[in-house]
Amino acid sequence: MEVIDRYIYAVTQRLPEQQREDIKRELQSLIEDMLEERMTTGPASKEDVESVLLELGPPNELAAKYRGYERYLIGPMLIDAYLTTLKIVLASIVIGLTAVFIIDTFLSHSGKLDPVTSYLASLVTGAAQGFAWVTVVFAWMEYRQRAGNGSRNKTWRPSDLPLIPDAKLKINRIRPILSIFFTIAVMMICLYLTDLLGIWRNRDGVFTSVPYLDNDVFRHYWPLLWIVAALSITKQIVRIIVRYRSSKLLAFHIVMTIITTMLVCIMLSDQTLWNPHFIRDLTASNLMPAEGDNFKTLVSTWPRVSEWLINAIVLFALLNIIRESLAWYRAKSSSSPIPQKKPLV
Repeated sequence: MEVIDRYIYAVTQRLPEQQREDIKRELQSLIEDMLEERMTTGPASKEDVESVLLELGPPNELAAKYRGYERYLIGPMLIDAYLTTLKIVLASIVIGLTAVFIIDTFLSHSGKLDPVTSYLASLVTGAAQGFAWVTVVFAWMEYRQRAGNGSRNKTWRPSDLPLIPDAKLKINRIRPILSIFFTIAVMMICLYLTDLLGIWRNRDGVFTSVPYLDNDVFRHYWPLLWIVAALSITKQIVRIIVRYRSSKLLAFHIVMTIITTMLVCIMLSDQTLWNPHFIRDLTASNLMPAEGDNFKTLVSTWPRVSEWLINAIVLFALLNIIRESLAWYRAKSSSSPIPQKKPLV
């Protein structure tokens, strides 16, 4: 019966991946034997199946017996997603800080060892912070999962078993992984390479730039940027953990996208964030003539840059929500219900 498949799925998902197939076959055989003992004539009834599953106990308790231990910070259900996320975060930090070091060395033309020691120190502290942050988040998720299981076990019934997700609803991991990498890369730029966001000029091997942003004002928004990055990465972590599309996951994605978009738009709408002397610095650096049609066009359009950028971000967020909604709808429409097994004879 379908409820047996759901029970076996609920148990094996709590076990290490390399053990799941063997224990699935073992558990299937055990349940069949227990049902045969209860059958007198005819196929097993629904009551027989429920009696067997109640005797075996809640899935998390049976999985704990198979594991033989319970002392862990992050359990089997989350360990694969934890290791994947940890690798992504650490790799992104290393690549981002290395890129910052290369760019800074190229622009400064310094032969001193100060940039090297600073790079190594940033690499160690950044990797340690990334490891600690990811571990704390997953440890909290594990704690919440155990607390939820503990409250449900008191009145557990086979009817509480979750449905087995359809394979067509599975989420490709590539997109969440790239999203996490992109988020960390943007954070690296905002924290270390803000001065690079501008118009550059190379004169006799000396690079000069006119920044778009007022760095003093922008630093005040760093806590907000950390919040946005944390929410964005958390959204992708949940997608990696859940692995299958659902209406709840879609609702979570929409809410998180709206919140992060609103926070970014609040930051960009602050006119003091933008370099108030941008046009003057352009003309002083001979990057733009102080007269002519191009100069007039820039003078008229520069105050509206933040408005255009906000509109572009809102449009991108809207398209992202529509794309995710269509992906969920198409996967749900194409998925078919799991066929019932023939009764045991």
